[in-house]
Amino acid sequence: MTTLISCIGDTDPIRNRHDGALLHLVRVFRPQKILLIYSERALSKETNILLALNSIDGYNPMIEKSDEVISDSEVFIFDKMYEVLNGIISKYSKEDEDLILNLSSGTPQMKSALFTINRLKDINVKAYQVVTPSHSSNEGIKHDNNLDIDYLISTNLDNRDDFKKRILEDKAEKFQQTLIKRTMKDLLNSFDYESLYNLSTGQHRVMSKTKTRKLNSSLQDLTEAVKYQKLLKVVSQTKYSEKEKKLINSYLIILLQANRELVSEVLIRSKNIGEYACELYLEKNYPDLILWDKGRPYLNSINYPDIEDKLLNNEDIHYRKEQYLNIHFYIQILKELNENEELIEDLLKLSGYNQQRNKVAHGLSEIPSSQVKVQKIINLCYQVIGKCIDLKEDWSKFYDQFNNDISTILDE
Repeated sequence: MTTLISCIGDTDPIRNRHDGALLHLVRVFRPQKILLIYSERALSKETNILLALNSIDGYNPMIEKSDEVISDSEVFIFDKMYEVLNGIISKYSKEDEDLILNLSSGTPQMKSALFTINRLKDINVKAYQVVTPSHSSNEGIKHDNNLDIDYLISTNLDNRDDFKKRILEDKAEKFQQTLIKRTMKDLLNSFDYESLYNLSTGQHRVMSKTKTRKLNSSLQDLTEAVKYQKLLKVVSQTKYSEKEKKLINSYLIILLQANRELVSEVLIRSKNIGEYACELYLEKNYPDLILWDKGRPYLNSINYPDIEDKLLNNEDIHYRKEQYLNIHFYIQILKELNENEELIEDLLKLSGYNQQRNKVAHGLSEIPSSQVKVQKIINLCYQVIGKCIDLKEDWSKFYDQFNNDISTILDE
């Protein structure tokens, strides 16, 4: 059964020799049932409403009156109108009826509530607006409430077989798309690319297939890079060496964690970046200094016995023979080699966070926010990388550009 649900407005049932919104929708769709929702003020029009609805030739609908008459003091309160109308519509939707909503009758708050319900509820409903006969505002057009209803019916220009339809269906698509796009932008701005990817690949498509594929490709690439430490396509396509690509990729992952304010992740990864950068630097400039065994780096003491002696005699770092190298040992090695002072200084600052890192990584302890300056750590990481790799791009701006590109796709 098809049921039309409608409030009663000032233009109902007839105004300016034409159907009001309620009468016009009934004339067009001829629903089997009509549910009328009255305010206290609209009750005075009940007789005229019923006579007008029953004046349509060859049509005999079931007309019901809502049990709830809305107080005149509440018809201008949106929250109340949403509560009342949502309850009525929910009740009828459970009865598996095909519903039609009149979005053009009632106070602005009633109309807005119906608009919102139509856009947000997943029910079998169609909603319509009725355009005025002049296709413009009703402002300045007098009401016909004081005229005899029989006269109004007999002079109604829409009361004939060749009447002109004035309805617009509100499919809620634009509103839904706007909500989804706004959510997508919020996720983008919070650097939650995985959730953005999941939303984009869901059932609600808000862009063309071409743009959606482009968006999903970029988001999938970034999501998998974070999940599995895969190389981003933009990194893999550069001319850097494989180890340089890994270092740049690791920086981009830690930069993302910093943008998300995941302090623990930043602390844990920062030491790894510092150590990997040292290894890369030494392998480039002293290719015989590091020996690798079972994936761990060791000092080649045969080729560099003096450096080993220096490390063994440095009581601050607790180095032992045949001990694999870490950031503290790398810093001492670089010092003994009289290497780049700025690099050593940056590494010292980076290693200064090691105590907090160990609390997180090994002690599972809480770190006071005052003890960790995430942006400072990220800047140090990038400065160290820049002294180990001849960077031709500004990777520190990667997510600014990435978000800008994604935002452009969403805005198109």
